[in-house]
Amino acid sequence: MQVCPHCGHSVPATAKFCPVCGRPLPTPTQTTAATGAGPKKQPRRQSLYDDATARLNHYAGEEGAVKVNLKDLFSAVFQHHTKAEAESIFIAGTETTTPPLDALSAAWVKPWLFSRILLGFLLAFIALLFMAVEFQNPNAIPGLILVGAFAVPVSGLVFFFEANAFQDISLYEVMRVFFIGGIFALITTVFLYQFVSFSQTNQMTGMLTLGDSLSIGVVEELGKLVITCYFINQLRIRHILGGLLIGAAVGAGFAAFETAGYIYRSGNLLVEVAVLRGWSAIGGHLVWAAIAGGAVMVVKRAKPLRLTDLFDTRFLVFFGLAILLHAAWDWDIGIIGPYFKLLLLIIAAWVIVFVLMSAGLKEVTHLQQRAQS
Repeated sequence: MQVCPHCGHSVPATAKFCPVCGRPLPTPTQTTAATGAGPKKQPRRQSLYDDATARLNHYAGEEGAVKVNLKDLFSAVFQHHTKAEAESIFIAGTETTTPPLDALSAAWVKPWLFSRILLGFLLAFIALLFMAVEFQNPNAIPGLILVGAFAVPVSGLVFFFEANAFQDISLYEVMRVFFIGGIFALITTVFLYQFVSFSQTNQMTGMLTLGDSLSIGVVEELGKLVITCYFINQLRIRHILGGLLIGAAVGAGFAAFETAGYIYRSGNLLVEVAVLRGWSAIGGHLVWAAIAGGAVMVVKRAKPLRLTDLFDTRFLVFFGLAILLHAAWDWDIGIIGPYFKLLLLIIAAWVIVFVLMSAGLKEVTHLQQRAQS
C-alpha cells in the first residue's frame, strides 16, 4: 500500500491514480527525487593496495592508504644537476649543516644522486669486464667482484640518505655503519646459525624447504636487527626516517660483503652471479633491514630503546613481514618462475618501505605542530 499525497487515503502500491480523488500518483522515481530517499550509493571499495597500505600505515602510527607517485618521486633523476648540488647532499648531517626543525619540509623528497652513483658503478663494471674478457687480464677479477657486489647496495643506501628529510645523520656515520655494521651483522648471523639445523631434504638435495627458509629469515634478520639496534642507540636516532637509513646501512653492508663471497665462489659463472645478485639486491637485505630499522623507530621514537619495545605489536608486524619476505625469497618454490617471484617480493618490500617513509614524513609535520603549540 501507499498513501495518496493529495488526499491522504491509502491506495494499492501498483495504482497509478488515486481511486478516491482521481489524481495521478507519483512514480517511485518521483517519490525518491521528492523525498531524497532511496538506495544510498555504496562506498567505493578500496583496492588491495589501498587496503594493505592503510593497514600497515595504522601500525606505523598514521591513518589512511599511502599514495606514492613514482613518476614524481624519481622526476629529479632525469634532470640536470650540478656538482655543487651533489656536494650539498653529501655534506648533510653535520653540526653545521643539519637544518632546524622549522626549515624542514614534509613533502616527498626527490632523490637523484643515487642514480649517478649507480651509473658510475655500471660503467666501472663494464670497463672491468671488457678488461677481463678482451685482454684476459686476471687483475680485473677482484674489481669485478667488488663493483658487482657493492653497486646496488651502495646506490640504494644513497637513496635512503637522500630520503632522510631531517638531514641529521652524516655520510661519515652512514658509511661507518655500512662497513662496521655490515661485517658485524654477518658475524652475528654466523653465530646464530650455530643454533639452527636444516632439513634432511636440504642436506640431500640442497633445496630449501619452507622451514629451512623461515630459519634463514629469522636468523639473518635477527642478526642484522641486533646491530641496527646498537647503532640506533649509539647514534641517538630519534626519527623513523633515521631508523630506515641506519637499517639500510647495516643491510647494504651485509648484502655487499655476502654477495662478494658468492661471486668469488662462483667460478666460471662469475658474471652471471654478479648480475643476478646485483640487480636483485634492490629488494633484498638492503630493504629488509631498512624495514626493521624503521619499525624500531615506530616504537622507540625519541626515548631510549628498551627491550620491551621489540615485543610491541607495531614492531613485530613490520619485522615479521621482513622475515617472511626473506623466507619467501630463499624458498625453492616451483609454483611461479624465480624471476617473477623476485619481482613480486621486491615490489612488496618497497611498498612497506614507502609506508614507513610516509609515516616518517608525517612525523615532520607532527613535530613542527608540537613545537608551535
